Amino acid sequence: MFKGVVIKIDILLISVPIVREKLRSAIASSIHSPDLQAILLEFIETKEHYQFGQLTYLHYQLFGGAQEIVYDLAAAVEMLAISFDILDDLQDQDNFDEPWMKKDPSVAMNAATSLYTLSYQQLITLDHPHKEKLLYYLQKYALQAMEGQHADLTNSSKTEEECLYMMQRKSGSLIAVSSVLGVIGATGEHLQEVEEYAYQIGIAAQAENDFRDLFNGSKSDVVLGRKTLALLYLEKRFNHHAEELLAFYQSQQTFLEKYGTINAYKQKLFESGVSSYLNVMRQISLKKAEKLISELPLNSNQRESLQSHLIIKN
Repeated sequence: MFKGVVIKIDILLISVPIVREKLRSAIASSIHSPDLQAILLEFIETKEHYQFGQLTYLHYQLFGGAQEIVYDLAAAVEMLAISFDILDDLQDQDNFDEPWMKKDPSVAMNAATSLYTLSYQQLITLDHPHKEKLLYYLQKYALQAMEGQHADLTNSSKTEEECLYMMQRKSGSLIAVSSVLGVIGATGEHLQEVEEYAYQIGIAAQAENDFRDLFNGSKSDVVLGRKTLALLYLEKRFNHHAEELLAFYQSQQTFLEKYGTINAYKQKLFESGVSSYLNVMRQISLKKAEKLISELPLNSNQRESLQSHLIIKN
């Protein structure tokens, strides 16, 4: 899902107060219902770091941008991302601590579509020579993310290749819109390499998220039968450990009830091969991203800066 995809930029690059003020201003200028205004303001306050806006800022700066317009771009990206977070949680019926999950679902959905529309409005009002291109790519990647979400919700991925493509569309598209808008904002150009490494980083982030999800109890995608990389691997039944895990996921037990400790459960995942498999898939995507970054028309210091912020190895 969109939720849980974490981009590990290791230092705070963007001014959070400025982005937050841009978000507040966009809501105040376009939404006239006081009640809806209050709901949207509550929702945007949940974000502490604006990780997608940081990606926009990072790319804008490294590609030579030097204007405050970057904060408008970051705000547009963040409104899009928050709207997808809300819709994702409503579709999955999880993350009940989020403020939108405490609202009437129809009210929360309307708020999500309001934020989605505001993300476009934010770009429409920009004084930028390449505004049409910015709007085009915002729409392109938003639609791709929706296609990926549809594939996930309908459980249509039957092979590793189909699953990776779904992950690219679902998770990679949000990283792509954040990165590409920063580059276009700075240069007016769309660079295919940026799009491609964004997809790879999205796949890597989703693979890591799939591993964390194995510890999510009854809400785990594997328990729910979602065709993640982890489940597709286990269903190949390479050994009896994989078969045991598949049987466990179909039971109502927690991993503590079944295995006693988290370390014992981690050992079972290791013995099945699924933890190593997910890590290898993650590393393959990161290596592809590194190669694409090395081919960018930037100087060596800029490329190293981009890699150091985006390729977090652990």
